[in-house]
Amino acid sequence: MAVRMSMSDAEKELIKFFGDDTVFLSGDIKVGTYESVSTGSPALDRAICIGGIPRGRITQLAGKESSGKTMLALSCIKSYLDENKENTALFIDAEYTYDPDWAESLGVDVSRVMIIKTNDAKKIFEGLIGTVKVNSVSKRITKNMKGILDHVIEGVDPRFKNLGIIVLDSIAVLNTPIEASADIGKANMAPIPRFLSTELKKLTPVVAQANVAFVGINQVRVNIGQMFGDPTSSPGGKALKHACSLMINMAPISGSDSIILDTNGNRVGHRVRAKIGKNKVGSPFRVAEYSVEYLNGVVKVEEEVLDLAVEFSLIERPNNKSYIINNEKIVGRSNALDYLKDNVDVCNNLLLSIRSSYISNNDSDIDLDDNIL
Repeated sequence: MAVRMSMSDAEKELIKFFGDDTVFLSGDIKVGTYESVSTGSPALDRAICIGGIPRGRITQLAGKESSGKTMLALSCIKSYLDENKENTALFIDAEYTYDPDWAESLGVDVSRVMIIKTNDAKKIFEGLIGTVKVNSVSKRITKNMKGILDHVIEGVDPRFKNLGIIVLDSIAVLNTPIEASADIGKANMAPIPRFLSTELKKLTPVVAQANVAFVGINQVRVNIGQMFGDPTSSPGGKALKHACSLMINMAPISGSDSIILDTNGNRVGHRVRAKIGKNKVGSPFRVAEYSVEYLNGVVKVEEEVLDLAVEFSLIERPNNKSYIINNEKIVGRSNALDYLKDNVDVCNNLLLSIRSSYISNNDSDIDLDDNIL
């Protein structure tokens, strides 16, 4: 005769088998809500559906050269640091190109950004997730060295207690153990995908437990000899694509209208089109456009706020030339933008209302079977 266990007994058995981190879906847990870090672009935050890149997940930023990948990653760091004066970020500079003066010009508080300069793939992942050792007699696996994410999970070490975002710049330049031990000039088949396919399986659950937004910057390259279909691909193979919860592909918009010039006619920025290639926290395949300046980061935020506020009926338009903002009638788009620039509180309140509008609507749009797991 089978014995029917109560829910509490079943929970005890699962905790005993899987560990104390076992999560049970009960009435007090709301499925489909996510913590996020703003990208600095309201339009891109809206396209992602949750107000920015998700915490506890892996995000890939991919694009060709000078498409603004590192700039967007630093913009995410700026947004997270601005949330709390005790927040910190980690920037893994595998390309050895991090410039603190440039980051500071983008508004980043560089004193709260920890920098690691190495392209040693093994050292990077061991530093993040730690190392383990196996007892030769009992075959028991124990932690040999704690990683940075282990300290974040424990929340004891003050250096990592408020670490909420990690940026790896970039995946394409990682030096894997296979390449490091190979002879000069020796060809190796797919060393990065073979390395990532194993290490990302270890990294993904630890990132989720630490509730850290992990951003991997990647490049877009052309496959030589491919004649049909899309000839471009990104290093890392399919391992990184499968591990990511969010993939953003970005490219400068062509055309003279998309170039930002200064008063002397010098090019200082451009418009960027970002496409959501994969999104497990919202609707995929959305597109957003925003403007960047090379020394200032994401700019013209007021334009994005104005357009989104009109879309969500937070700003009325009696006709094509006038706007009603905060019960004030303003004639002309340029005057409306000047009003938002001069009244920062009004602009911020509109931005908060915009976020709450699309985030609340996104709950019903998410397909739990496809996007939560």
